Amino acid sequence: ALPPIPAAQITVTAPQEFRTAGGPYTVPLAVANASRLSMITLTVTFNPAVLRVRNVQEGTFMRQGGVTANFTPRIDVATGRVDIAVSRTGDRAGASGSGLLAALLFDAVGPGNSLIQVSGVGSNPEGGAVPLLFAPVSVTVR
Repeated sequence: ALPPIPAAQITVTAPQEFRTAGGPYTVPLAVANASRLSMITLTVTFNPAVLRVRNVQEGTFMRQGGVTANFTPRIDVATGRVDIAVSRTGDRAGASGSGLLAALLFDAVGPGNSLIQVSGVGSNPEGGAVPLLFAPVSVTVR
């Protein structure tokens, strides 16, 4: 039997406190301990009464080894949701290790609390699942 594939950790790093007049705030979405990641689809959710995503910037991780990556972000302002799909074109190796997947640019739109949660799936060049572990982060807007 093949040894189990270790789970890649997906982390969100956000300041604990946002200010409504401050910002925009950059919130990096990083991966650690990845093993041959060829495609990843992530959904980031948050409280739309408190936070709004202005922009999603591509990270360098999926372009590892000089491979072209298709980076497709979709922002839904009304529901407080961002979908990000990244796939490596004609990839045989997959991206491994740690790095930046994306950076979300948030504006603080109202006082309150928000959990920033991430979910999603990843796969290797053969189409097998790469297990992902997620850690949500809690922020306060004043």
